Amino acid sequence: MRARLVAVLVILCLAAAAGAYVTGRLPVPGLEGQHSRAAAVRPAPAATPAPSPTPSADDQLAAAQAIVAPATPPVRLLVPTIGVNAQVEPVGLDAQGRMATPSRADDVAWFQPGAMPGDVGNAVIAGHLDWTTGPAVFWQLAKLHPGDGLAITRQNGSQVRFVVDSTSTMPFDASTDRMFTRDGPPSLTLITCSGTWDRQRGTYLQRLVVHASLAPSVAPLGTPKG
Repeated sequence: MRARLVAVLVILCLAAAAGAYVTGRLPVPGLEGQHSRAAAVRPAPAATPAPSPTPSADDQLAAAQAIVAPATPPVRLLVPTIGVNAQVEPVGLDAQGRMATPSRADDVAWFQPGAMPGDVGNAVIAGHLDWTTGPAVFWQLAKLHPGDGLAITRQNGSQVRFVVDSTSTMPFDASTDRMFTRDGPPSLTLITCSGTWDRQRGTYLQRLVVHASLAPSVAPLGTPKG
């Protein structure tokens, strides 16, 4: 999986004070750039304030980002319907510039330079399909369906829940740039190997991608396997 460099998320908190951030002072309406003698003698009448526009969805999202503290790192992934209760390893890029993989068969890897699960953007978690000892953590990932629940336990003990909304497969060498986003609604992507094993290339020829969206806090997590 090729991961692009981390995108930079810029939040504009107070559009009216933009001049303060750039120049170090607030602009003075009606006087900025005013040099004529007439202006000094007879000030222009005050303009009637324009009605405030209704905030857009993007404006509301930016306002929420400005006041909500970022989530703490994930420590466990819970997917009861397929029996997953896995430790989360934070990873970055490997020597080939790809997202690194978990060091253990039973762990999953979270792309730390990307989005935090539950924050704005799409967090990416990868897991092995199998291992030298047999099936690994995501051996049954293909059994997930839209509507299934999963959860992330965070370092501070809180939990954020997601609901699966799509599953798909892609060639092993296809671009994954679109997954590594730091904007848009909070979401989570689980990814593992799939398809036929290619001995010559030393890889499976497909990747299984499960996408989940942030769930209401009251959403059930699902029925544990077994």
